[in-house]
This record gives sequence, C-alpha cells and structure tokens, in this order.
Amino acid sequence: MQNNNVPQVLITPLKPALIMGMAQKLPVLVRVQAPDPDPAQKKDRKPYHLSLVIDRSGSMSGEPLMEAVRCAKHIVDRLESTDVASLIVFDDRVKTLAPAKPVGDRKALYAALAHVHSGGSTNLNGGWQAGAASIIDDAKQAALARVILLSDGNANVGDTTDTNEIAAFCADAAEKGVTTSTYGLGRDFNEELMVEMGKRGGGNHYYGDTAADLFEPFAEEFDFISNLYARQVRLSLAAPEGVKITLLNDYQVEQREGFPLIRLPDIPLGAEAWALVELEIPAGMALESGNQLLQAGVTAVNPDGAPLAFPDATLALKAMSPQAWEALLQEPLVVARQTELEAGKFLDQARAAAEHGDWDTIQKMIIEGRKRFADHPWVMEVLEGMAEIAKEMDGARFRKEAMYSSRKMSSRVSAKEEMLMSMAAEAVAPSFLRRKKAQGKAQFEQRPDDTKQVIEVLAGGNLPPVFGHFVTRLPKATQTHCHLYWIGLS
Repeated sequence: MQNNNVPQVLITPLKPALIMGMAQKLPVLVRVQAPDPDPAQKKDRKPYHLSLVIDRSGSMSGEPLMEAVRCAKHIVDRLESTDVASLIVFDDRVKTLAPAKPVGDRKALYAALAHVHSGGSTNLNGGWQAGAASIIDDAKQAALARVILLSDGNANVGDTTDTNEIAAFCADAAEKGVTTSTYGLGRDFNEELMVEMGKRGGGNHYYGDTAADLFEPFAEEFDFISNLYARQVRLSLAAPEGVKITLLNDYQVEQREGFPLIRLPDIPLGAEAWALVELEIPAGMALESGNQLLQAGVTAVNPDGAPLAFPDATLALKAMSPQAWEALLQEPLVVARQTELEAGKFLDQARAAAEHGDWDTIQKMIIEGRKRFADHPWVMEVLEGMAEIAKEMDGARFRKEAMYSSRKMSSRVSAKEEMLMSMAAEAVAPSFLRRKKAQGKAQFEQRPDDTKQVIEVLAGGNLPPVFGHFVTRLPKATQTHCHLYWIGLS
C-alpha cells in the first residue's frame, strides 16, 4: 500500500508480466514521490536568494512593463524578511536597481521597482549574468538560489546572443548552485532560448500571450518554491546484461564516473516527478520463474542542502503464455504517460509545420490528433486550444504554445493522485499541480488562496490528503468559507 508520508520510488510496468520466451519491449514508469505536506510541521528554513531580472527594452513599454513590475512585487510581498533579493533591469545596458541583500521591510525593493522604466535594445545575456553574479557567492548557504528572468524579445546585443552559449552559462551556474527560471512575454521572444535556459539552468520556463497572462505563472513559481521538498534530483537506472534501457522523456542525462544519471525536476511536497523508459528484453530473460529487470536509485538534497534518503526500487517480472499475457490489463497511469509523451512529439511535428506556414498539414494533424488522443482529457483540451490558434494562422503564437505544451507534457511534476482527479477538480489544487489547457493563457482566475473568494464545489466525498493539507494552509478567513468536496466533479 502506498504511503503518502514518506519519500518513495515506484516502478510500474505497462503490464505486470512478460511474454514467455520472446524478445520484447516493455514500457515502464518510474515515479519519484515527495511526502504530502504536514501542516503541523512548520520548520525554519534557510533564506531564499532570488534575483529578479526584468527586460525594460522599448518593446516592454506600457502594460507589459507594468505587469512585470506587479509580478515582481508579488514575489517580494511573499518573501520573508531574512530572504535575500536583488533587482536587475536591462535594455542595451544592464543596471542593478537593488543589490542582493536581506529583504527586511521591503521598502528598498518597492522603491527600486517604482523606478523601473522602459529603454532600448535587449542585452538579455548581460541582464541574466548580472542577476546570477548578484547571488552566486552565497548560493550554497541558500535554501534556493534562483534567477527569475522576464523578457519579451530576443537577445540582440551584448557579449553573446547565441542560444547554446547562453544556455551553457545557465547550466554552469546551476552546477554552482544558481538555477534559472524564464518568463517569455508575447509574440516576439525567442522561445527556444528561453526554454533552453530554464531547462539547462535547472529551473522552470513559462510564457504569457499578454501581460495579463503573466501573473499566474509568477504565482505558480513562488508556490512551487515555497513547497519545495527535493532539489538536484538524480535518477539512476540499472538493468541486467542484455536488457537495454531507453529514456522516453526529454530530460538532461549526466555522466558521472561513466554512469548515466537522469536529471529529474525539483519536487514539491505532495507531488511526484516521473520518467518513462522502454526496456528491450531478450528472449532468454522472459522466464516463467521470473527475473529482475530494473533497479532504480535516487539521490537528492532538501532545500537546506542536506541529502535526502529515497529507498531503492526494483522490478522483477515472471513470464506467461502469449494468450495469458494478452488477457492482462494495461496499467492506466502508464498508458496516460505514454499518451502525453506521444502528444508532445505530435506537437513538435505541428510546430515544425507552422515554421513553414503549412496550415493544411496542421489541420490534417488536428483531425488525426482528435482520434488518436480521444481518451486523454488533458491532451484533448490542449489540442483543441491549438486548433483555435491554427484557425487564426498565427505562426508565432502557435509555435510558442506548441513548444511550451510539449515540454510540459514531457517534464512536468504531477499530483500523486492525478488519476483520481477530474480536470475540474484541479481548480482547487496547488498551482504547480494544475494541468493548463494553454500554457500562455491565465486559466485559474479564481485563485484558491485569495481570501476574497469562497470555494464551493458542490459534490460529495473525501478530499485526497494533499488537497486537505492545502486547505489547512489557507488563511483562516478563507477556511471559514471553504466547502471542498471531491467525488462528483468529473
């Protein structure tokens, strides 16, 4: 039985047996789970060290820059007085408006934000470099050291504008303890650069179609940070000689002492990171007596940098006749994860078609996708959103939405009880566990932690533990009016 109060590593095959005496391929899901939050245990933590880096180039003038400042203020409001923050702005020049120091009463940061105004070109790398430099010296003493970068354009001036070079800088900073999250705004930013910076920088990557769409991902980022359980999560997989392991997610793979380590996302409380692999099993391993096929080990540290203990997990399967194997049911969660990865590749192909303005091919793909992914509600929501963008033949927006949705399907953290959840129920989930139908659009306008909102879902049943814990973390004024019910939402 699954224990939600301890970290776990779970291995789930598509089917719980092999076909006797046959060479075969077997999809296997590996899940790394954090415990559920415990509201009774509020521990002191090391300070966060954050650098807010804001593009103030001319294209950010007006509402985009105002919204960026509002988002930055939201993060400042939620920091503890002992947390460290800096504020950097950039156009063709880079300027430090607030050096990295404890937040204190926030007055210095508020004053600095009030002096953000638009300027010229976009020295994106210079702005990021200044942000990273402001917090890197003391990164090892922080619960989390992160650059939060927002831009609506391309890196077009500065020491380098090359995507691979800038992303390599982010990867190097991550090794030294400073991670990077990026926020792209609008039509014109370089999504490949912003995604690669977040991916290789060990943080997250988000975007908004408009300035009004920015607040939701900023709030999600801080909710994620505030609930962080495991950082620097590395998954090692081992199989007997003759069994080949193929990783199907788009994760970074490190080599340490010649041994591959899969770099999983950071994991918040109540959530899991996952990897889908394919095992190629030779006929000689498919025995009635059974064989161990896979061993999984995980290393990670908590926000204070102390090692976390995850138990190893193993997979051993017996073999049976083809007829008996055919009668076995497939594991629904493995099927769902397979579908998401397939949908991610599907969106990559559609994005490539949009690059060439091939809308006829995209329309044919959407028709095919509606049949292919009909059994996966979230994928279908995403696909219908892409169909709406395709009607407008907006290539820039289509490419961005396709890329960010594809990445989300391949590398997101998920709720441990996700298969029990309806899409509607996610409105009351912690923001980092919600599956959005469009990555660039605000979807959850009524935030569960807004004290002015009454959350009332008319159904009956028991709330899964992670959501019950979430409710207990709301302000008392909100709890008084919250009536949360579970079954019947779907």
